[in-house]
Amino acid sequence: MNTNKLARLIVFLGAALLGGACVIQLTGFETTPQYVVVTATPDGSNPGATPEVQPQQPSPTFTQELTQILTATFTASQTATYTIAPVTMTAGQDLSCVKGPDWRLYEWVTGIAEGETVTLIARAVAEIPDYYVVRKSNGTECWAFGGSSAISGSTASLPVRETPPLPIVNYVIENKVQIPLCELYIRDMDSSDWGADRITTPAQIPINGSYSIALTAGFYDVKIKDCALTTLYEEHDRPIGADPAYRTQTVANEVDFRIQNNFPTSLCWIEIKPLGGSWRYLFNVETDGGPFAATQHRDFTLKVGIYDIKATLCSHVVVVNQPSKYFGPTTTLITWS
Repeated sequence: MNTNKLARLIVFLGAALLGGACVIQLTGFETTPQYVVVTATPDGSNPGATPEVQPQQPSPTFTQELTQILTATFTASQTATYTIAPVTMTAGQDLSCVKGPDWRLYEWVTGIAEGETVTLIARAVAEIPDYYVVRKSNGTECWAFGGSSAISGSTASLPVRETPPLPIVNYVIENKVQIPLCELYIRDMDSSDWGADRITTPAQIPINGSYSIALTAGFYDVKIKDCALTTLYEEHDRPIGADPAYRTQTVANEVDFRIQNNFPTSLCWIEIKPLGGSWRYLFNVETDGGPFAATQHRDFTLKVGIYDIKATLCSHVVVVNQPSKYFGPTTTLITWS
């Protein structure tokens, strides 16, 4: 094969390899020997004969270089495929899975049982650490707190999910003391002004009654006063949200106080009657360990409120009859003589 044919073969092979996905290594050429037949003269000589044409073989160096070029140029490339392991969380305790990054403020979606493993698919903004969007095995997606759980994988690789809008909730005040509540103040936790009383209609929360006000879930300062204008509840940075425990405030303050008997004789009965209620024993000689002797004192507990109170000697003589006495946080000692 002559040099021109060899060059055309190289071009042809190169074009074929560029269009295909296989690898061809060219290690040599096979050539067909060419022969010329001549007729000898009577003396055995043939001066005009054409000498035998020898086949042309590519040099070993040329063959090696061509093999390297074709191999390096036309070897099909391989694309690497990477599998990223999911980031998972195994709950360290029973968790609430909710609609946003705070289980107190957002609506409940489902629960995550202690020991259950879920997939983390996003994380909250940096201002709300340890909250993640999770996917349960049934496909449910919600937000959960991961601070008490075991996390496998890098949470830094998770995309950031924006915080959903906070829900509107009804904040409920329940009155379980023995006096109406008359004032309710609610302010943003960063505010210095309590603003106006939030109890409007009716003007007070009756005994065993309740009052509801609509608020955007969040953190607030709250102050509640009874109708004696005594503050029975005050809390700052209080979460008010969709979780039942954080959308209801029960006012049920108790007061501990002491009665000192300075009468010269024993008491056998002490009775009280709350507003709108009926008489009941605060002390009964028959059930509370004998007479309440002179100079003795006894300790009692009542719900904050207004009570009628009376004390009776063992001779059945009423010696105390005091209507509408206020028992509040500052009530500590009552003396009778």
